[in-house]
Amino acid sequence: MEPVRFGVIGVGGMGGNHARSFKDIEGAQLVAVADVNAQTAQKVAQETGAKAFETAEDLIANGDVEAIIIATPHFFHPPVAEFAAARGVHVLSEKPIAVTVSSADAMIAACDKGGVMLGVMFQQRLEGVRVHMKRLIESSALGKLHRISMTAPWYRPQAYYDMGAWRGTWKGEGGGILMNQAPHSLDQFVWLAGRAPQSVQAIATTRLHTIEVENTAHAICDFGDGLTGYFYASTAEVPTAERVEIAGDKGVLVLEGASLRFYELEQPISQHLGTATGGFDRPSGAWRDIEYEAKPQNHAEVTREFAKAVRAKDPSLMVADGREGLRALEMANAISLAGFTRQEVELPLDRQKFDAMLSQLQAGAAPSELKF
Repeated sequence: MEPVRFGVIGVGGMGGNHARSFKDIEGAQLVAVADVNAQTAQKVAQETGAKAFETAEDLIANGDVEAIIIATPHFFHPPVAEFAAARGVHVLSEKPIAVTVSSADAMIAACDKGGVMLGVMFQQRLEGVRVHMKRLIESSALGKLHRISMTAPWYRPQAYYDMGAWRGTWKGEGGGILMNQAPHSLDQFVWLAGRAPQSVQAIATTRLHTIEVENTAHAICDFGDGLTGYFYASTAEVPTAERVEIAGDKGVLVLEGASLRFYELEQPISQHLGTATGGFDRPSGAWRDIEYEAKPQNHAEVTREFAKAVRAKDPSLMVADGREGLRALEMANAISLAGFTRQEVELPLDRQKFDAMLSQLQAGAAPSELKF
């Protein structure tokens, strides 16, 4: 079977890594790269044997590609995807899929209309420990879920934001940690929960760093049917390991760094509550370490699965599709809107209200000055 011919758009950073990884991807071939910096495009093209282009449009129109990976700054994902979709080219987007849910809606609509696949680079879904957690949840080992909590410290010094004038700005990034560092964590949050929440309350703040955008976000989520969630992420936090805690009727699953543990009850909480005779009785249970396949997250595997989906014409083979990318982005937008307005936000998100908030922040308004 002929390999799927790919182009990579934006090869100055992560896109360059994507381009170089094709030598190890079965069923996919890199034939073209593009970057606004012509020297960067030429350099990566020479390294990989691909043809260099200066614009996404030129690559899509003349690069003989069947699919593209978009690794440009966030704001450019939608227009590039829409241009590709109109020409029958499949799209695999880096995270986040877009900056606003409304623009992600347009990406999805364009790809649906063009009959092409839209995938998102959520490689954490392939990490062995996370695959095992998902299997445990789906096997009902935890019973009915009651709570999911995630703490994601993505520490960055001020020097990180000083690396480029666009970093840490509303016009350059469209958001802070929620838009840049946390999309993978947000995807994991809703993926493990099995659905998006019905409503979000949040606080979004900036501390210690000299930047425009938020570097810290707290969110309390109501998923309905008794499931609640807490999400926390910060680039100004002590750089410890990510911690995920999922509590169900039959026990609690805890991931901290590479350690996965399960506190398994002998009797489900729902039964013990009604059968215990003592006012301070506790259900019996024990901690046990969970072994899992130590499989690292892998961008190249996401690309390989996307290529398989294209060849088989089967979207279910993708690691994550565009609507799943939208779901994670909707969480980011909802937390941002709730965090800056200090009002509860219901999902589906009010697209118009979020877009109005972002426009005001980009124009220099302080959160206390927002008007709707």
